[in-house]
Amino acid sequence: MEYQLFVGAYTGDVPGTGVLSLGFDEERLWEISSAGGLTNPSYVCPEREYLYGVEELPDTASVFRLGIDQEGRFTQFERWEVPGAGLCHVVPVGPCLFVSGYAGGTLTGLGKSDGKTCYYNEFQGCGPNVFRQERAHIHSAQASPDGTRLLVADLGSDKVYQFVLQKDGSLEQDKTQPWAATGAGQGPRHFAFHPNGEWIYLVTELDRSLLVFRYEDHRLEQTAQYSLRQPSDPESSLAADVHVTADGRFLYASVRGADCIYGFRVLEEGGLALLGRFSSGGSCPRSFALSPDDRYVAVANQETGNLCVFPRDSETGILKPVVCAIELPQVSCVKWRAFSI
Repeated sequence: MEYQLFVGAYTGDVPGTGVLSLGFDEERLWEISSAGGLTNPSYVCPEREYLYGVEELPDTASVFRLGIDQEGRFTQFERWEVPGAGLCHVVPVGPCLFVSGYAGGTLTGLGKSDGKTCYYNEFQGCGPNVFRQERAHIHSAQASPDGTRLLVADLGSDKVYQFVLQKDGSLEQDKTQPWAATGAGQGPRHFAFHPNGEWIYLVTELDRSLLVFRYEDHRLEQTAQYSLRQPSDPESSLAADVHVTADGRFLYASVRGADCIYGFRVLEEGGLALLGRFSSGGSCPRSFALSPDDRYVAVANQETGNLCVFPRDSETGILKPVVCAIELPQVSCVKWRAFSI
């Protein structure tokens, strides 16, 4: 079987070839296509015939769209300047894209087809960590499973905001629960919904924890917290990414510094049982992704500049030894293309 993957990578603050499409045949990885002229395309997200991404720049903000054909080759290219700065995440939601701005503490909505801004918010707030939480730092956003809400993680203020999605792409703050707070100084980063839509799993970057929330009637209620730390880990370690398998039986989370992937079995009521810690195959696993059939896990190790693919035992959830790897300097994001394209 052959798969397609897409990666984004930092380019050293100068335009370069930071976006690639890759092929994978269960034994090796190879380059299919690349896109140049982009500066720090640190996050990418495929959706059907397009690949969306952001350029992570300190003072300006831009979003790009690449066409992708059936073979994974890039076709047309478009770039849109948007409000904000330090973009780090993009998610397609209906006819819109929502981009998170870490540096500016912003969330921007824009049309997929024309790049016109339909929403903009510069968040306020801070947290107890004076080095990382001096202001709002929006890190990621996702739509609720029913498509009526947008949840937004703010690392700077230790909050997960909740907005009601409007037909025109604008957002209105949810009046019932405008936000849910994590513990002070935890730093919410990325989160994943369980396939049943009833549980949310949130990694907190700064204290390396995994929080479990019940999501019922569009309300977040924290039910559990699990550590992503060991005494031998470097103090500078930071939690990064989290994903749940399509069958809802297993969850994985990555930690930079400790350079590992935590594996958990999902229990009744959304609780978790630790499977173990698995090497990421490099240093700084900023991003990882499960293949569409959950048979493989691809890990982007930013500091060592390599992308590793691990086979996964679907019955036990255990990650097996790496099957192949490819050098990709400063790789920061990896996504698989869905089979139905």
